[in-house]
Amino acid sequence: MENQIVNTESNMPAVLSESKLQEFLKIAGVAQKLTEEERKQFVEIAQAYGLNPFKREIYCTSYGEGQSRTTSIITGYEVYIKRAERTGKLDGWNVEVSGSGNETKAVITIYRKDWKQPFKHEVFYSECVQISKKTGQPNAIWAKMPRFMVKKVAIAQGFRLCFSDELGGMPYTSDELPQEEKKETVQDAILELPQDAKNALEEAKTKADLKQICRDVVTALGDAYKPALNQYYREHAGTLGD
Repeated sequence: MENQIVNTESNMPAVLSESKLQEFLKIAGVAQKLTEEERKQFVEIAQAYGLNPFKREIYCTSYGEGQSRTTSIITGYEVYIKRAERTGKLDGWNVEVSGSGNETKAVITIYRKDWKQPFKHEVFYSECVQISKKTGQPNAIWAKMPRFMVKKVAIAQGFRLCFSDELGGMPYTSDELPQEEKKETVQDAILELPQDAKNALEEAKTKADLKQICRDVVTALGDAYKPALNQYYREHAGTLGD
């Protein structure tokens, strides 16, 4: 019988078994969309970095056919922060956003206990904004929250560069994917939510609770999230009681 592997070091994440990771792909409804090689790659990356898809630390999307087919393995930016904290070397960080429009810029400063000087990294909106191929304009989330989105890219890139030994090679966030690889999905939108909103969705006990939480999130964050949350409700309400 295959057992779940658990690392004994307290600062190392648990590693899920291959069968558990394959189970997630089936539950998420993407297993049938992936080739055997793509499923294997997802499992290997999740196990190599101890990423748990049930906690939304990793997921994948696949679309297109033939030579235009693209499969992307993605993680959330919060994972980088958590992993940096686990090293015991993180001594604080902050992000400052300035400018507006295409001149918007985010600068992240990260302090490491083993470095004398802080690490700084800057990201420009014009270089990372995701553009809709249909409209030629920023997609819904980037149009609604440009400063927040460029801030998230700065966090992901900054932590991956500052902690390259620990984070180098980990999957990118959905916001960093090249435009031709970007496909907005329910998982993308849910990963964009603040942590307290994600926690609330996961803790819903009944269909009514979940519906109200989805409505509250849309009210708080805007209609850009409405389609994804409607789909999230349809996919998860069946697992809850009345």
